[in-house]
Amino acid sequence: MADFVICGDIGGTNSRLALFEVPAGTAQAKESRIGDLHHLIHSHNYKNDKFSSFTEVVQKFIVDAHQENPEVKRITISTACFAVAGPVSDNVVRLTNRGEWNIAAKELESSFGIQEVRLVNDFVANGFGLLTLNTHEYETVQGGAHNSEAPIALVGAGTGLGECFLTYTGQRYEAFATEGGHVEFPPRNEVEIELLRYLQKKFGSSSKPARISTERIVSGKGIENTYDFFTKYAPDEVDERCNREIWDQDEPAKKISMMAYDYKLAQRTMELMMATYGAEAGNVALKYLPYGGLYIAGGIAPHNMQYIKGADSIFLRAFHDKGRVASILADVPIRVVKSEDLGLRGAHVVAVRMLVDRQSVTGQRAPARAGVSPGAPGHNRSTAGSPAATQSPTGIDMATMLVTATMASVMAVLASHWIIKRL
Repeated sequence: MADFVICGDIGGTNSRLALFEVPAGTAQAKESRIGDLHHLIHSHNYKNDKFSSFTEVVQKFIVDAHQENPEVKRITISTACFAVAGPVSDNVVRLTNRGEWNIAAKELESSFGIQEVRLVNDFVANGFGLLTLNTHEYETVQGGAHNSEAPIALVGAGTGLGECFLTYTGQRYEAFATEGGHVEFPPRNEVEIELLRYLQKKFGSSSKPARISTERIVSGKGIENTYDFFTKYAPDEVDERCNREIWDQDEPAKKISMMAYDYKLAQRTMELMMATYGAEAGNVALKYLPYGGLYIAGGIAPHNMQYIKGADSIFLRAFHDKGRVASILADVPIRVVKSEDLGLRGAHVVAVRMLVDRQSVTGQRAPARAGVSPGAPGHNRSTAGSPAATQSPTGIDMATMLVTATMASVMAVLASHWIIKRL
């Protein structure tokens, strides 16, 4: 008998969803193995701009899953977890970068017959995702003295700067959200003091300086802010051709990073940003003493390892520059995450934990529906399997969900035609 779970990573731009079959006896497996033990039936990445609500995304996902594998309509979804880019309160969220999307777990449960839906902050999901990593999926930049039950911390710079931590309960790790990326930016030298003053005026005014967070420097936008500062601080070092190329890009930060090899101002930008990144990682390490591992995630670190690797790297020098307590940090394992799907993995972990918790409360599993064979074993995250059909005593099977999704899609099309005709 198998169970089925949906997991998703929902950002401002994209929604990535996956449907997994959880074969009997695998729900309590070590989390680093669930990607191999659970069969990926269907996954897809959707552009949010094409949908007016997240419910429509789930509807489309169900239709697509059925088209790829018709047996999907004969299963019931036990649990679902969605990692969302926004603060979650009472299992409801309004996405930070897509304010018109309100996502409510209860609405998803009733709309699609899913027995239990949970929404989690995206960086909390990243924290749970760490538990699925195998050694080839991260690069160790400081070995430290690993303790398998000590706290774990995660710092990740990309679009913004996220932080979370995990603690061991005696049975498993739990992840907790923070807003650590929004702590005050602490300048450590004269150039950084000038940067702070510049940003205070840029985001405030001369009469009312703005409060500046570390995220204003350590993020994609932070790279742009820092480069912009250097063009004013050191105008003689500006290369006009390079400067035009940078600001002509949709993502100037990537161009700045690429130009750092032969454009001095881009190099200074990346060095200052990575030093600030290392200093903040050191601050996080002092707060949580993460001898279970300090993980560096997000899009910036894996593409800029030249600033991180090596005992004398810019990142590690700033990390260890903690005065009287610097020696404490020598034993903290530091690992740079290479995997780009931590959020989806973490949502998978939570969905399976929900399944285990439900089974421990009810003391029973959902009975199997006859006539459908289980999926082939040995599939990994990128390989689809054939689902073993199950039907919950209280759930709605995927056939009903498919009809609901299809009818909703048809109604949406008819409504749009009616609106166009009226116009």
